[in-house]
Amino acid sequence: MLGAMPYDAFHRAQSRRRAAGLLALAIAVILYASFFPFRFDPSRLAAAWKAGPSELLPWGYSARADRAGNLLSYLPIGALLAWLAPLRWRGFAAFIGAIALATALSLTVELLQHLTRTRVPNLVDVAMNATGSAFGALAGALLRTRPWPLGPIALRHARPEPIALVLIALWFAMHAVPFMPRLNQGHAWAGMQPLRDLDYDGIAIFAYCAGYLVVASAVRRLVVPESFARVLLTIAALSLALRVMFVGQWLTLDECAGLAIALPLAAWLRGVTRARAFRITVAIVALAFALELARPPLQPWSAAVIFLERAFMIVGALWLAATAGVSLLTTTLVFAIGVALLAGPTAGLLAIVAGFLVHAGRVLHYSPVPRVVGR
Repeated sequence: MLGAMPYDAFHRAQSRRRAAGLLALAIAVILYASFFPFRFDPSRLAAAWKAGPSELLPWGYSARADRAGNLLSYLPIGALLAWLAPLRWRGFAAFIGAIALATALSLTVELLQHLTRTRVPNLVDVAMNATGSAFGALAGALLRTRPWPLGPIALRHARPEPIALVLIALWFAMHAVPFMPRLNQGHAWAGMQPLRDLDYDGIAIFAYCAGYLVVASAVRRLVVPESFARVLLTIAALSLALRVMFVGQWLTLDECAGLAIALPLAAWLRGVTRARAFRITVAIVALAFALELARPPLQPWSAAVIFLERAFMIVGALWLAATAGVSLLTTTLVFAIGVALLAGPTAGLLAIVAGFLVHAGRVLHYSPVPRVVGR
């Protein structure tokens, strides 16, 4: 029972669960990047095994960008492993154990790359991974004696609002689809080309500002006021990073400018009542979305990005309106007709589906359940 557990112990257990989830996510990303595009050929591993250690893991050439990427990718692995080490371990034992486990992971991944047709195992990569994990493990070992920064984040409700979670998931998906990582520094630099060219579009800036206000509204419904700013800034930073990390994405001046405008607006809206803040936000979102449909952005986004952005804006607008006390049925019909006129009947149908989704989420959220903090 929670009541029988001291607060510090419960707080530490919650933090460790979150850190374990982050570790699993970081390992999944490394495995994805290490074996993409997933063209396997087991005969390569058998041939390398017969050839001996020199072929299994050769010391080969590695470009500077690849070395930097390998070093940076294992920083969080080392930090999380050190922080998750058994509580009875001293800092030095956690540091050494994290390096050993991270190096073993790197060795395993490099050897298994013989199973693919296009990836080339390299002992240099293992050395850079081990170095990165050592730097991360040092930070993780030091954090063991200090409060974990994820711990103070507290949810507003015992059952998080489903549509708020859906909106944040759609936002991240829009920034990462088709989920194929850029594999070297040069490709990441290319992902910032629109930002470096200082290209901008006023309507796109307005649309991004509206999008970040929707995200801020979702965060407001998910966490207590003390955690609002930290969670919103974390989501914003991850959003910009995803634009650089994934193929088919670009970091644009439009999004950076939209975020810069949205942050002070979000801070102001956080100080007014929820109903008023959501009514103001839905008006901004509806206007920005209509302008964007009437005059599409100049940036050549893929069809998947465009679909996810439309789904995010429509779901966000309907959810904001319903949460502010406006009739969900009326709002859905107005949006369906307006979107259909501006973008075609398929987009109008998307608005109807979004209305059903928002209704289902509200029914689920408002079923009886104990609350952590009153609204």
